[in-house]
Amino acid sequence: MTSNRIDSAVRQQFGKQAAYYVHSQVHMSGDTLDILVDWAQPRATDRALDVATGVGFTGFAFAPHAGQVVAYDLTHEMLREAIGIAGQRSLTNVRFVQGPAEHLPFSDDTFDIYTCRTAPHHFFSVPDFLAEACRVLKPGGQFLMADTVTVEDPEVDAWQNRIELLRDPSHVRDYAPSEWLRFIGQAGLSTLRADLALHTHLTFNDWVERSGTPPAVVDELRAAYLNPPNAVARAFAIAPQDGDIAFAWPVLTVQAVKP
Repeated sequence: MTSNRIDSAVRQQFGKQAAYYVHSQVHMSGDTLDILVDWAQPRATDRALDVATGVGFTGFAFAPHAGQVVAYDLTHEMLREAIGIAGQRSLTNVRFVQGPAEHLPFSDDTFDIYTCRTAPHHFFSVPDFLAEACRVLKPGGQFLMADTVTVEDPEVDAWQNRIELLRDPSHVRDYAPSEWLRFIGQAGLSTLRADLALHTHLTFNDWVERSGTPPAVVDELRAAYLNPPNAVARAFAIAPQDGDIAFAWPVLTVQAVKP
């Protein structure tokens, strides 16, 4: 699939579902928001860029601490919702810009902090995304990311990524932690810390509603969740829960620096 087709799929997927994300607990809260701010220790003089901001929650978490935040996203409808939330919160130091993660319209050495949360599994080229992050960061600038990942098991990896793509055609890949750390190093960033302690806890019904998955595909996904391979069930803690199905994707949280 080409980058243009991926961008089109992302715009279509998140454009139609943008209003849902305003109320998504997975995106508006969660441990990774606090961790990214705590790790970064933003200062009033810092300029921060939040890529694939969605409706803005990560950028908004940094706004009270940084001098300026640029909230950047591919999808117009997501940014429209983000602008509304920023107004409700009286955030005056957030600027909104539209575009893809792999091609940033910013000069070299512009930002002190670069964040990206719960999004890179939709990117056509993670190496290009990371190369752009390194380019726009100032020397000594921080790259902070949190995203769902797969595990270092080919069977589980294949199941998870097949399921994610069935649910959401804009999905590209959940990478394994080892792949992420290799990509980050190849981009010229130095990893300071990487943490796998967190999980995104999900329930099946909310998960497919948020993506607007068609009913026939929902049935196929539910069948897969009700009869997963043993290794998959263990890796993702899949279990029935009050007429629903609970599961958890592992999350990799990374702090790196541009030398």
